[in-house]
Amino acid sequence: MDYFDLLRREDIDGLNEFLKTHNLNEELQGQSLLYWAVHSNNLVFTKHLVHQGAIVNKTDRLGKTPLLIACYFGFVDIASFLLNTGAVIDGCLERATRGWDGHTQTEIIELLKKFEKKY
Repeated sequence: MDYFDLLRREDIDGLNEFLKTHNLNEELQGQSLLYWAVHSNNLVFTKHLVHQGAIVNKTDRLGKTPLLIACYFGFVDIASFLLNTGAVIDGCLERATRGWDGHTQTEIIELLKKFEKKY
């Protein structure tokens, strides 16, 4: 069963089958399952993996967390979800300021400011 194919198809039933034989926090191609869900801007898989117990603040080999990836690419819904499930903000403002392709991720910056005031 190919995780990336399941991810593309948002096949939750297939993901549940996949997780019967794979560790929830295992890495594929050097990144966690959660990392790939976030990188693909797949909120359905992101939520499912976190609710199943994926480590929200797990860093990759370069020290990036799923939230940092969401901030960099401007995935507001995913960033909001991760923040509300305990993701650490460290470095996110900088990643959002120097976002994908040189774009400042204004919505992410506003989200981070609101979240910091909330807590």
